[in-house]
Amino acid sequence: MKSLPSILTLGNLSSGMLAVIMAIHGEFALAVMMIWVAMFFDLFDGYAARKLHCEGEFGKALDSLADVVSFGTAPVLILYLNSMNEVSMLGMALTALFPVCGALRLARYNCQKTASSGFVGMPITFAGGLMSFFALWSPYFTHGVAFLVIIVLSGLMVSQIRFPSLKQVLASHEKDIVEPK
Repeated sequence: MKSLPSILTLGNLSSGMLAVIMAIHGEFALAVMMIWVAMFFDLFDGYAARKLHCEGEFGKALDSLADVVSFGTAPVLILYLNSMNEVSMLGMALTALFPVCGALRLARYNCQKTASSGFVGMPITFAGGLMSFFALWSPYFTHGVAFLVIIVLSGLMVSQIRFPSLKQVLASHEKDIVEPK
């Protein structure tokens, strides 16, 4: 049972890689679906690690590597291949910006020594989910809108803005159910 969190994390990574492969083959809707499957795995790997009392540096590092693929690289690759591949160097540079900011955000998170309430910077999972949704619909928008979405989401990941964690949101909701106000 102690390996379950790592198995779930590898499910995240595998789903992200399948999203990349599907995007290369032009199957953008299926690629986005695989990112959302990766989000499912990502939600439960940490939960399983906490419940099984097997959180550790290995799992944290593996999770971050999987997240860079599934939520940093795959969503913006879908965007690039679906609607931005004709914008050459600028499109390539902005495509690289998103996973770079996601990796920086994860590195900062992994280096935090103290437990804090919520996250500093938008979590890459949330940013990647938003990016994948936008990427699917990107042919209906101008390149300028796509550039703006990349810049805003990238900036939010490396920002100092605090975002609540899903654990906090669920715990407060659970508390309201158990102890109604």
